[in-house]
Amino acid sequence: MRTAQFRKIGLVAVGVFVGFVASLARAQGEFPLKDGDTWVMVGDSITAQHLHSNYFEAFCYARFPKLTFCIRNSGVGGDTIPKVLARFDYDVAAWTPTVVSVELGMNDKGWFATDKFVENMGTLIGRIRAVNARPVLLSASPVNNGSSSAKLDGGNARLQEYSAALKALAAKENIPFSDQFSVLVDLWANNKPQENVANTLASLRGLLAAQPDLAGAEHVKAFLDVWAKAEKQPVTMMGDAVHPGPTGQLTMAAALLVGLNAPGLVSRATIDAAAGTAGEAVQCKIENVKMTGDALAFDRTDEALPFPIPDDARPALGVTDSIANLSQYLLTVNGLKAEQYDVSIDGVKVATVAAADLAKGWNLGLLDKGPIADQCRSILQLVGAKEGIVGQWRGVSRAVQGGDAKQKEQLDKLTQQTQDADAKIRAAAQPKLHHFALAPAAAAK
Repeated sequence: MRTAQFRKIGLVAVGVFVGFVASLARAQGEFPLKDGDTWVMVGDSITAQHLHSNYFEAFCYARFPKLTFCIRNSGVGGDTIPKVLARFDYDVAAWTPTVVSVELGMNDKGWFATDKFVENMGTLIGRIRAVNARPVLLSASPVNNGSSSAKLDGGNARLQEYSAALKALAAKENIPFSDQFSVLVDLWANNKPQENVANTLASLRGLLAAQPDLAGAEHVKAFLDVWAKAEKQPVTMMGDAVHPGPTGQLTMAAALLVGLNAPGLVSRATIDAAAGTAGEAVQCKIENVKMTGDALAFDRTDEALPFPIPDDARPALGVTDSIANLSQYLLTVNGLKAEQYDVSIDGVKVATVAAADLAKGWNLGLLDKGPIADQCRSILQLVGAKEGIVGQWRGVSRAVQGGDAKQKEQLDKLTQQTQDADAKIRAAAQPKLHHFALAPAAAAK
């Protein structure tokens, strides 16, 4: 009786906690993408790199395959808010957006005090709302110069002021806001010593390649060998202090997504190997569970896909947990008898995993091989191809706005091409049924 009472109390407590979490999530706001949206991403040269913006877009297609939407990059090198206002009609409003995110400040900081920056942003928000679009505010990324929140320099002090002011403005105007600056400034600063090592190693490798007979080359080689054998490799954000490369921009995309309350769960499944039955299945379907000896097989169909991770940005996984947290594609298997299992998806071996880790719950969301990883790569590739067409569209739209009526027919053709490209991305992001096989690893047999 006492056990039953404690179980009932526990269930009530869990229910209260779940309700609290749900209420908190509603209070913090849902991810601002809706069915039917056209989202224009306004920014400067960092957005125009088509890195973090493409990763952000690929996440949206992977996580929301049932929604119909499109995203358009509207980044221009050197842009400030006044420059965006000058091109707003042909480069933003011309898309008939329903959402416009603004990621500016890196160039504004050299021209505008914080109060003037906020005043300018208020003007831009008014323009966005005037075309019946919902504004989303994104703080600028920090300057990757090694300065932390405890000691800001090199422009980061002004960017921090901008970020705090945008947070207050967003709260006042009830606008979704993601503060990537505050997340990344310390993340990048803490990684800076390792980044310096990574850059030094790259320079030394280049030096030896160019001058193999360099005096003392054997000592340089020995130094490089020590680092080559290191368990944890140093990670660089790549690019430069203002324009990170793929690694740094993946951390940016993750920070922006987390700040906008993007859902981290792809799906979650539990299987009892001993009984040969499926248990919990959240946002997925498990079928045809079969145990043959110590080997397990089943079919799994998910409602979404993991966060597509570019191969050249993968080192970012060693710098932040936010990417993994946004890609929770979980499998729990209880009752396995062998110590290690080879996991295959559609006949392709993707990993060797300890049975103990499978019993705890293993995240497949970070796999770099197999059909699911390949599908995510396809999404990224198609997003990039679509943005190539978007770039052409923007140039023609500017010409049409300038009075070149002859370009209107070309603009219509490019509009159709962008829509066709959207459809290809959406089709590539649709989840598929996959056959999973877990067999005792060769060394464990």
